[in-house]
Parts: sequence; C-alpha cells; structure tokens
Amino acid sequence: MIRSLRIFILIVFSVPLLFIACGPTLSEITTDLIEQGRNDEAIARMSRALVNSPNDPHFIKLLAIAHYNKKQYDEASKLFQQVLTLDEEDDQAAYYLAATFEATKNFDKAIQYYRLYIELTFLGEYKETVEARIKLLYRQQMEAEAQKALAMEQQLDVAKIPTNTIAILYFENKGQKAELNPLQKGLSEMIITDLSKVKSLKVVERVRLQELVQEMNLGETDIVDQKTAPRLGKLLGANRLVKGSFFDLTNEKLNIDAFVTKSRTGEIDASTNISGSIKDFFRLEKDLVFKIIDEMKIKLSDEEREAILEIPTEDFFAFLQYSRGLDFEDKGQFTQAYEAYSQAVVSDPNFSQAKLSATSAKKSEQIVGSTTANGDQQSTEKNTSNKQQSSNTTNKNSSSRTAANSLTAAPPPPPPSNSGAGGAGNIVGDMINNVINNINDTVIPGANSQNSPPTNVISVLPEPKAPPQN
Repeated sequence: MIRSLRIFILIVFSVPLLFIACGPTLSEITTDLIEQGRNDEAIARMSRALVNSPNDPHFIKLLAIAHYNKKQYDEASKLFQQVLTLDEEDDQAAYYLAATFEATKNFDKAIQYYRLYIELTFLGEYKETVEARIKLLYRQQMEAEAQKALAMEQQLDVAKIPTNTIAILYFENKGQKAELNPLQKGLSEMIITDLSKVKSLKVVERVRLQELVQEMNLGETDIVDQKTAPRLGKLLGANRLVKGSFFDLTNEKLNIDAFVTKSRTGEIDASTNISGSIKDFFRLEKDLVFKIIDEMKIKLSDEEREAILEIPTEDFFAFLQYSRGLDFEDKGQFTQAYEAYSQAVVSDPNFSQAKLSATSAKKSEQIVGSTTANGDQQSTEKNTSNKQQSSNTTNKNSSSRTAANSLTAAPPPPPPSNSGAGGAGNIVGDMINNVINNINDTVIPGANSQNSPPTNVISVLPEPKAPPQN
C-alpha cells in the first residue's frame, strides 16, 4: 500500500515537470513572434534575455532580425556583425548582413557579405542564387558609379589615373555579316580576360564599360570614335584604351584591327592587325593579345604567357552563342541569355564559362522575372495579385539597369548550415579582408578613385523579404 502511494505521488509530481521540460524555449517563442510580425515583442523579450546572457549569439541574432524586419537597418547591421564576431561560422547572419547593406544601398558591403555567405554555407542551392544576385547588384553599382562619374566629370583629373590601367572597348563589325555582330562584345570579353592575366595591368571590367556606355547613350560608332575615346578613358579611370574592328573577308577569313590609344591625348599609342580563317579565330585572338602586349612593351612571365594561351572553347559557333548571351544579359533579357548560353553548351559541352553563365542567367531570370521573345519581362512570383504582377513587370526593351532595378525581394535566408559553437575569432575578418583584396585586385575603381559626392542611386530596390525562422 505504501509502495503504491509512493508511485502515485511520483507520477503526480513528475507529469507537470515533464510538461514544463517539453515546453517551448525562449528562442522558439521569440521566433514565433517574429514570424507573426510581432517584432516589438520579440525585441522586448530578447533585450531582457541579453541582460543575463549578453554574449549569446542566437539571442543577438533574433534581436537583429526583429530590427531588420522593422527596417531599423543601422541597429540590425551592428547586431549581425556582433553575431559574426561571436560565431564566425553563422552563414545566416552573413546573409542577413548582406541583405541589410543591400537595403541601405551600400553595394560594396552587400556584395562582400553575400560573398562571405557563399564561403560559409554548405547549401549549394542557395549559393547559385546568391551568386546571381551579386551579379545583378554589381551591375547596379556600376550604373551608380557611371552616373557619379558623369556628374563629377569636370572635376576628374586624368593625371591621377594609374598608368597601368587599361579598358577594352567593343570592337566594331565593319563586315557584311550581321550574324557576327555578337563578336563585338565577345571579342572584347576575351581580350579583357586575357589581359587580366597580366599582373602589371589593371583592366576595367566589361560591365563597367557597358553601364557607362548605356548611361551616355552611346551608339556603336560613338564608342570607337576618336573624339570619344579620351572622354571614355577619363570616365572609366583608364590610362589606355584598346579599340578596334573586324570584318569578314572572302573564303571564311576574318580580319581584325586593334589600336591602343592614350586617354589623356587620344593619340594612338600602338596599333596591330591580324587576319586568318574563322576556324582559327581563337588563335587569331591570342596572336592579337600578344601583339598588343608587345606594342605596349610589356614583358610577360612564362606563367602569364601560358595563362593567356588558355582558350575557353575551340568551337566558334559555341563562342558566338556565348557572345549573344552576353548581349542579352546586358539588356536584362535573362531568358534569352539562358537560351543562348545553353546553345553554346550544347555545341561544346566542355565550355565551362558558358555553363556557369547559363546557370547564372537562369537564376537571374528567377530573381528578376522571365522575358518574352519581345524582351518583355514577366513576374515569376506565384499567387500574386494583379497589382503585384504589374509592379514586378518592367518596360519593353529593358536594359540591364531596368533588370537590376527590378530586382525582386531576396530569397529567404536558409537556416544556418554550419554554425559553430561560438567564441570570438578573426576568421570572418580574414575572410572579408580576402574578399576585399580580391575585389581590389580585379576591379578598377574608376570614378571611385577621385573625390566625388555620395553615389546617386538610380531607383529604390524592393526590400528583401523577412524570412521565416526555424
């Protein structure tokens, strides 16, 4: 009897304790509040919790998310940075921090932290989407810098441009075959890629040139005009400009001319010419690059020479389709760009750059919206109202700036895929420094190297969505 009573008492007192132990945690309650949009209550709970646990990265992150949802971006960014200091492997915090900087139009920081997220996360499906978003943001950054350079044009000092900077303009098609027009950008892209392998040179990225050309409303003939060259060089922050033309000869032969001009004076610094069979296009391009380098009296190391000799594909048709993809992407027509890149891959399955570009174009299409055969863009969001569909649809014949500015909300950040146990460390700082150094090594600052006013942002990007929490 006594034994039975003891068992009864044990059960009576144990059941409530069991329910208490299985109840929701403070983090779970706060997460539910955030999902319900009750951000003020979440902030109050986490503020109280942090009094007793001031260095709990999870509590700080929940507090940061609540501030982020309330568009209190300054406070949110400080808190997310604190999370990364305490838990250097929290990829979700890195993503949120990037989205916070994106919301405040700090393109440099947004891109840096999106890249940090890519380094931290194990979730490959999100990597591809983030990489595509970086490209879209970078285009918008280049557009903003083009506007800034034009606004400050009178104050830009050509004498301050580093002597080792060079920009490659689009080549003009002077032949009769319009189907070769895509080579205007494709050839320029190849030369940029090859000259970027010369350590003594700083090469302006093609996207920067593209955004400036669009901002100035320059036509194809204007780009190669002798009078335009000095101005372009000044605005691009390039001491030298490479420009040229190509035309088809009889019997499937191609002739390519190239000139290197000085931005300060517009004078021709070097010139070269090369011709041969279209089938040998890639050999011709390499010969042209080496001649340009020789004319500029640059001595190459064996390593640099071998790197330049690498070719992306041996299939001319594949490269022509890839070049078409570049043009479509510049216009913000990602559906057509994806199709062109895909055709390049079908023609040459080993064309790795075409594969990467196809994946990026597909992801960009998902972010921005699909484009019709006429270049119209259509929203890819499902179950949206007519009003939302209208706001997500861009004008006809949209340019890259239209595509960038119609950037829809960021995909919801995934749960942390590899969050560490915490503890202060310098890993994140080192990663960010590496990212910044990589950017500085490959991107020409252009107008940013001059004293200039704050960036004139083109239009407001729709803010990233407040993601659900696990």
